[in-house]
Amino acid sequence: MEIVGSDNTGCSSTQTRNCYTVAGLSGTILESTQISNLKDRYVLEEQLGWGQFGIIRACLDKFTGEVLACKSIAKDRLVTPEDVQSVKLEIEIMTKLSGHPNIVNLRVVYEEEDYVHLLMELCMGGELFHRLEKHGRFSEMEARFLFRHLMEVVKYCHDNGVIHRDLKPENILLVSTSRKSPIKLADFGLATYIKPGQYLHGTVGSPFYIAPEVLVGGYNQAADVWSAGVILYILLSGLAPFWGRTKSKIFEAVRAANLRFPSSHWDSVSSSAKELIAGMLQLDPSKRLTAAEVLGEAFHIRCFLS
Repeated sequence: MEIVGSDNTGCSSTQTRNCYTVAGLSGTILESTQISNLKDRYVLEEQLGWGQFGIIRACLDKFTGEVLACKSIAKDRLVTPEDVQSVKLEIEIMTKLSGHPNIVNLRVVYEEEDYVHLLMELCMGGELFHRLEKHGRFSEMEARFLFRHLMEVVKYCHDNGVIHRDLKPENILLVSTSRKSPIKLADFGLATYIKPGQYLHGTVGSPFYIAPEVLVGGYNQAADVWSAGVILYILLSGLAPFWGRTKSKIFEAVRAANLRFPSSHWDSVSSSAKELIAGMLQLDPSKRLTAAEVLGEAFHIRCFLS
């Protein structure tokens, strides 16, 4: 994995945000000069999920009654300098992108002896993945609404020099349980900075959604567009475009990029939607649509997204 960012990551670069350490803590990760204790204001409640370095729990604000989501990262699982840098970079990037209506808002960070806690807004609708599990597939009207918001936030990331690198339904949250709920992009644990013309290296991402160039060499922002194209394919059909029973078989299918639209699942889907997906799942990244082009004025894109 290659992580590219500023030399000044973590809370030290974002002191306008709420970032605290407990009193007397030595060898801190986040370099904050502000002292406070999570338990003075918040109560950690039931577990909501888990991640690479820790768990996610509901978190009650004792003063306001608001319920947040708390991602608790176990410091003893940060075994390499790259692990520590990844956590610091996640906090910095979430702070940098905060304020966009389709990005989960990072409220406050606490560092304790054993944990770093990231407190974020709680999205009551849960993961898009679970809604897909329940409903199987989405109508074009429903998919269009979600997908436009997804591409707007992907473009916002790219415009701000950030590549997410792990776009998938599990990392897209629904604000409410409504069928027309807005989405929020979450989990920037694999996100990093990227400069114009720069290429990153190293296999990063999730098997069904990873772009072929990530598996074979250097990649750039086009890898996020590929992942978003896979998501749109799944939204409209309930199927993964590149499938295998094992990770190695999935990677083989991704590298081959033999895109098909089987009639049993695609006959009722518009040609403009299929053309858009094909443009996003071009094997050659240089021929792939950019996030700006997906939201732009090409005829087949306008037909689907209008």
